[in-house]
Amino acid sequence: MLEVSVTPRQLLVALLTAVAALSTVSYLFLLATVGFGVDAGPVVAARKFVDVNAETNLPSWFSAVLLTVVGLVTFEFGRRLLVAGARWRWHWVFLGVGFGYLSLDELVGLHEKLVAPMTAVVGDGGVFRYAWVAAALPAVVLVALLYARFLLALPRRAAALTLLAGALYVGGSVGLEMVANALSDAGYSEQGLFLGTLQALEEACEMAGPVVFLHVVAGLAQRGRVVDVSAPRPVVRG
Repeated sequence: MLEVSVTPRQLLVALLTAVAALSTVSYLFLLATVGFGVDAGPVVAARKFVDVNAETNLPSWFSAVLLTVVGLVTFEFGRRLLVAGARWRWHWVFLGVGFGYLSLDELVGLHEKLVAPMTAVVGDGGVFRYAWVAAALPAVVLVALLYARFLLALPRRAAALTLLAGALYVGGSVGLEMVANALSDAGYSEQGLFLGTLQALEEACEMAGPVVFLHVVAGLAQRGRVVDVSAPRPVVRG
C-alpha cells in the first residue's frame, strides 16, 4: 500500500500556499472585472467560479473540505484523549464538533437563518448590516471564556498558534465583516474594488485560521502528546 508521510510543517506550507493561490487568483479576477471593467462572458464566469466571497464555487468547497478535515482530525485527537482518560479531553472533542458545524455552515449557510430574528433585535444598519454578526459575538465570548484555562494548559507554542488561528478566523469572519458592514452602510459599494479588497482579506483570514490550527493539532499528535497534551505546566520555584 502506498503511504505518504507529511510533516506538520509541510502540511502548513502546502495548505497556506493553496490559500494564497486561491486568494490571489480571486483578487486578480476582481481587479480585471471591477478595476479594469472587463466584462467578457468567460472572464465573468471564471470570476464567479474562483471568487472567495461567493458561494458554491471552488473557494467555498475548499473551505468546507478544510473545515471538515480539521474537525475530523481534532475529533479523533479528542477521542484518543478520551480513551487515555486525559485532562481537557472533552474540550478537544467539542472543538472537533465545532469545526464540523462550521463546515456545514460553509456549505448551507446556517448563519443566514439568524439574520431575520437578529435584525428584529439589533436592526440592519452599521456594523450589524448582516445581523448574524450580533449572534456571533456572544458565541465568541462564551467560547473564549470556556476555553481560557484549556488554552493556558497547552504548550506555549501550541497556545500561541491556537490564539493566532482563532484571531485569524474570528478576525476575518466577524471583525472584518463588521468593518465591511459599517463601510457599506456609509456608502461604499459592495460591488466596488475597495470593499472587494476588504472582503478578499476577510476570506483569506477565514481560510488561514483553520490551516494554522490543523498544524497545531498535527504537531501535538506527531510528538505523541496524547495523554499530557493539556496537562498543567509545572510551577518553577526560585
